Amino acid sequence: MTVQDIIQWFENYPFLIIGYFTILIFISLLGLAIVNRRNFKSPITLLYSLLVYAVTIPGLLALIITAYSFLFLKTNLLEINILAYFVPIIAMIIVLFIINKTVPMYLIPGFGKLSGLFVIIAITFIITYVLQKMFFGVFFVGRIQYLLLFFLALLFILRIAWKKITK
Repeated sequence: MTVQDIIQWFENYPFLIIGYFTILIFISLLGLAIVNRRNFKSPITLLYSLLVYAVTIPGLLALIITAYSFLFLKTNLLEINILAYFVPIIAMIIVLFIINKTVPMYLIPGFGKLSGLFVIIAITFIITYVLQKMFFGVFFVGRIQYLLLFFLALLFILRIAWKKITK
């Protein structure tokens, strides 16, 4: 099964995407009405941490796939499925905005690691794109596996550098 097969499966069952992100947005709106800084304690912090991860992991993956399709594959964004590519990104932005209105993000357990992951992936993606545009890809003619391996190695190196910087 390829990534395209998974995207095709989600395109065939759009109610799963809509239902999943509707529930996450509803939970975050419910939290906006109920939760404040004073009652933001142990079970609620874990629920918010779970909510943040539940929305950002699919949102980040959709963002990476959309950017990869647009920048590397030169896919026309007008011809791709809105539900599979854009709904996770839009839902991620909405839920994170609502959660940020409820409590500051630094109070949510694990959000620092997640924001660090965002930064590292963004930097790695930008470096990979720039190197590909500078004809560094001459060595990778037709072999996306080598470019992916380069991306993962660069991600690992940046992760080590990030740990050394933040110590």
